[in-house]
Amino acid sequence: MKQKKNIIFVDCTRQEIQSFVDGFNEASDEKYELKVSIANWGHGGLMINLRRYLAYFLAPLKLLRHRKEFGNIVCWQQFYAINYAFFCRLFRLKRHHKTLVAVNFTYKRKAGLLGKIYHKYMVYACRNKYIDYFHIPSYNYVTQCCEELGLRPEQFLVVHYGVPDTYDEMKDLKVDFDGEYVFSIGRSNRDFDFLVDVWRQDCLKPYHLVIASDVWQPSGELPSNITFRNDITYEQSFAWLNNCKLSITSIDDGRICSGDTVLLTAMMLGKPVVVTSPSTLAEMYVRDDINGLSVPKDTAQAASMIAALLGDRDRMAWLAASARQSFVDRFSRRNMARTLCQQLSGRTSQPR
Repeated sequence: MKQKKNIIFVDCTRQEIQSFVDGFNEASDEKYELKVSIANWGHGGLMINLRRYLAYFLAPLKLLRHRKEFGNIVCWQQFYAINYAFFCRLFRLKRHHKTLVAVNFTYKRKAGLLGKIYHKYMVYACRNKYIDYFHIPSYNYVTQCCEELGLRPEQFLVVHYGVPDTYDEMKDLKVDFDGEYVFSIGRSNRDFDFLVDVWRQDCLKPYHLVIASDVWQPSGELPSNITFRNDITYEQSFAWLNNCKLSITSIDDGRICSGDTVLLTAMMLGKPVVVTSPSTLAEMYVRDDINGLSVPKDTAQAASMIAALLGDRDRMAWLAASARQSFVDRFSRRNMARTLCQQLSGRTSQPR
């Protein structure tokens, strides 16, 4: 009998994911091959989004034609795994794979008719005998996923996220901005309104905040110490992170996994980092006042803590160095893959 292939099925470039594949193979007794089907063209206009959604269905549908060839299927795009299982269930196909894993899983229930349809689709595609494990970077998020989708806790692999270590390529990036600034960027599950209120406090008036988002809009006139940018692209964001005095990520719903990429990129670049708590970021990555700072969602208290940090040059330098070291030791994409593979190796596939 021909030996089945184990694959890591991704929606990004080989260069972006290679360190994950390397880490996985380093920790595994089996060989994993990389299979690429690009879908991450970014976010933006209607046509770009429709193209991305279509790829989420077409890529696993094409993979299905060769389903007898695969043993373990690890999908670095949750919808590649989810839709693979969706089609298997829809067409009532015999299960040939050993294990199917959705990496970086997230689900947030949406309102209205579309939200109800999306929920039914997710239950149908996730709660079946074809998909085995869901990777998430938060222990607290397990309970919510189980309640929302009827899944079991043992189906979750809780492992931190990871980004590639590109410090050498990015350390000299520059931006055209006059003066020092604190930087906050993001799209999903951000609470920029809270940051605006924090930066209105007298203790933070000497410090400039740059908010970058293409989905958020200020509800009123911003104070003079805040600059809002909705035109910073993904590629440009690395330069802005590289040149900031401090990176801050303010989370809206602390139960939802989000902000990992920005936080870890800032840590990779050796920047002091601040996150709001409660959040999965404070839970999984930031050891308070050791490799970053966690602040409560209390305007006056958060402002006081951030101002105290910004005013202490030695503490800023120490936290920056500690952030970089903790990234190297624990949170690189290679380390993420090793940890995930080790967890997966300790489980056995249990078809339902």
